[in-house]
Amino acid sequence: MQVLRQLATTVLSRGRISRGWYSILTGVAMLYVAWVLGSVSATDAAAPLVGLVLAITGIWCLGRGILLEVRRHRGA
Repeated sequence: MQVLRQLATTVLSRGRISRGWYSILTGVAMLYVAWVLGSVSATDAAAPLVGLVLAITGIWCLGRGILLEVRRHRGA
């Protein structure tokens, strides 16, 4: 995950990916991790709580990213 974050940060700093898309991709990654944590909830008592927090944060990131992209395209 660290390598992907560094790659995304490098691409973002070069201007190849906008802040909106960075937020959207982060939200999708968080939702994926939340889904994976949901599948191990039978063996780990904390997994559902952590998954719920990640899902809420992922949805927030998605919404923020979509809003940023809509604003960027309306301004162009």
